[in-house]
Amino acid sequence: MTDVLLGIDLGTSSMKGVAVTAEGELIGSAKAEYPMHRPQAGWNENDPRDWMRALRSVIADLVGQTASLPGRVRALSVVGQRDPFVLLDGAGEPVAPAISWTDQRTRPQLDEVEHRIPSERLLAITGGRPVIGGGLVNALWAREHTPEAWARTRRLASPKDFLLTALGGARATDATTPTRSLAFDVPRRAWSEEILGAVGVDPGLFDPVSAEPWHVAGLLDAGAAADLGLPAGVALATGCADDHAATIGAGAVAPGQWSLGTGTCSSWRLVTSAYEPDLEGRIDCSPHAVDGLFIREATIDSVGSTLRWFRDELAGLAGAASYEEILRLAAAVAPGAEGVRCFPFVDGAQRAPFFHDAATAAFVGITGRHTTAHLARAVVESIAYLYVPTYRLMAGGADGQLTIVDGEAASAFWNQLKADVLGKPIRTPEVLDAAAMGAAVLAAVAGGLHPDVATAARAMVRWRPLTEPDPQRHAAYAALSDEFMALFEALRGVYAVAAARRGLA
Repeated sequence: MTDVLLGIDLGTSSMKGVAVTAEGELIGSAKAEYPMHRPQAGWNENDPRDWMRALRSVIADLVGQTASLPGRVRALSVVGQRDPFVLLDGAGEPVAPAISWTDQRTRPQLDEVEHRIPSERLLAITGGRPVIGGGLVNALWAREHTPEAWARTRRLASPKDFLLTALGGARATDATTPTRSLAFDVPRRAWSEEILGAVGVDPGLFDPVSAEPWHVAGLLDAGAAADLGLPAGVALATGCADDHAATIGAGAVAPGQWSLGTGTCSSWRLVTSAYEPDLEGRIDCSPHAVDGLFIREATIDSVGSTLRWFRDELAGLAGAASYEEILRLAAAVAPGAEGVRCFPFVDGAQRAPFFHDAATAAFVGITGRHTTAHLARAVVESIAYLYVPTYRLMAGGADGQLTIVDGEAASAFWNQLKADVLGKPIRTPEVLDAAAMGAAVLAAVAGGLHPDVATAARAMVRWRPLTEPDPQRHAAYAALSDEFMALFEALRGVYAVAAARRGLA
């Protein structure tokens, strides 16, 4: 029987998994959601145990789709969100919830880091703009506010590395996973003694950066195998950060290639051949999961979480129960949503393109004639409007093919809308869960089925037809995009007043 690779993407709000062959044939896909716990306003936390429960669910779903799957699995790879750390005791058990990268409580801790290390120096070391919600500042908050949990902490692990060691992998990580922690020295490919020393955190708490994403981290042990319904001894790839895996799953494995994807946020990635940190802090730069390459990254906060909020809290009141229904409603309304504009910032807008710590979500222009469908159109258009300044920020001289991945790319309507707004052709892969697909590519290399990541990606990533922009709609959307940007500038004053009232300014 044909060998199968399992790729698992441990995301902010859900886990996705794919089973594929070494030629890229999709055998099955599965998804399991888990809650984001919000014990206070601005606090967002995950229970790490939810991730193992989700993995069991995803594997069980894949096995249910293909009964012969367990005996065919050659290798498994987990990739995951970079920003959080899991606080683990000596037995490897979590001692506290994992503070999410979307959490807003750690401004004082970020200020402390920036006070001790100048911003330009931080950017040169880490390659990324310091932001609230990063792993180091979350750990500093835990040290200050939960001293009992901190005293029990013996390891600070990324989500995917926490899961990997639970499955039987060695305690080690790769050079992509720590790159949003604010504790990693990208040029040295090591934890930053300079930063950690400045804030008094022991570098020994972190996993050694001693593996490549395609390396075999270990074999699935008997206990985990029985728990998951898989045979013991399956090769476990070290894996990498979810954005880097999604870049692989988008076929972006050479300089000049782009990958765009929306989960909780919208992640933009451009493959480059050199480490070029942006000392203005607008664009991140980190090692790619392809040997010798790097990725320039920009992140648009909140867009996926705003769509989810709209689905759960507003659209549901009108009978819409899925993203597909929201897009169907939006497609029934003409471009421009008859004057309604949305600013999709339910988790803030501290990253690209506005870098605004106090921004919140808003609708503008609602009248009595507007319906849920108009609001739906405004939400999906707003995400595309944010793409325009983000592309301009990142592109420089790079004007290569744009590939859009993940759930948003399943909608021909939304692909067309984004192509029209951007005025550029959009390509989508057959397997849209790009991070999970990228994980499967890494598993294929770890399992010995391809010699390297770039070769594996070219063999395994397959394509759907190209989406071309409509020139007339692009012209109309160019004016609407300018209006959107002008309205945001007007909202800056509103946000400043609101922030002052909340004590944030």
